[in-house]
Amino acid sequence: MRLTCTSDGQDFTAPASFDGDISLSLSAVNDQQLDWDGNAQTTNNGIKMKMYIKAVSINEEPLANSYPPAKMAAGKRLGVEYPIVNGKDDSTLVQFGAQYNADKSLYKYDTKYNFAIESMRVELIKFGWMEYGSAAVVPPGTHLTFTIDGLAGITTVDVPLGSGVFIAAPSCTLDNKHQIVELGAFHPNSTGSYPQNGPMTRFGMDFTCSSYTNNVEFTFEDANAVVKDKKTLVVHSVADGKTVDGLAIGIYDNEGKEVVMGVKQNLGIGQQGKNTASFQAAIIQTAAEITDSKNNAFTGKFTAKANVTITYY
Repeated sequence: MRLTCTSDGQDFTAPASFDGDISLSLSAVNDQQLDWDGNAQTTNNGIKMKMYIKAVSINEEPLANSYPPAKMAAGKRLGVEYPIVNGKDDSTLVQFGAQYNADKSLYKYDTKYNFAIESMRVELIKFGWMEYGSAAVVPPGTHLTFTIDGLAGITTVDVPLGSGVFIAAPSCTLDNKHQIVELGAFHPNSTGSYPQNGPMTRFGMDFTCSSYTNNVEFTFEDANAVVKDKKTLVVHSVADGKTVDGLAIGIYDNEGKEVVMGVKQNLGIGQQGKNTASFQAAIIQTAAEITDSKNNAFTGKFTAKANVTITYY
């Protein structure tokens, strides 16, 4: 912000108490006073604005028969950023001196001499739970109101913050869209009751969230079957792609509980950044005889495939 004090080019008579200085300070944001921590409200209860200000440049060129064109306020230094807690005291950085005549009865300001350059920084700070919404957190038209103090009373000026600030929609995505889990060799059992499970194989599925989200859900569905609510995946022969009878693949959560196809598995919260969902898989013998599509005894490599959907809110 380039700040200047100007008059209409004519000398003017100042009040007897006038000291030649005019100061500028932040008095409100969107017509609302700052809270006791110096934060400004947004439209989201979990987010506030914190503001900082510093004087970047002032004109210190001395003029004959005048106050200094611009000077730092008491206790403030050029180039130092100050957090705004008390809107008036903390944001009053520069004072502008007027030019005056020999007997100090007439004053005027000049844009060439009476100027300063200040910069402001606004942070959005998360103070609590916040719900995602498409509405602007800082709406277009949000403005800072500065108080101009000096000369004849107090006046204000509004400075717009910009075109608005919006929350990006949260997103969680699988890091690896095509993941292979090797289950090892399986030795069928021709006696006993069925189904019989082979050993569990643990595997993790990495996913990344753009922000913290309260709930992440994984849904497994058999890519080779249309039947819903199944508890296993259909097995196919690698050699010919045909269905293998007597075998299936089971998916289990981290604690060993069956994952039903098409049913969402709530993993709880998702942290911002990388996360890992832990599951287990096992080969299941569903019958005494394991046969191929021609009803012959099956030996060889087999595979199953699941489509995984990640849901977050």
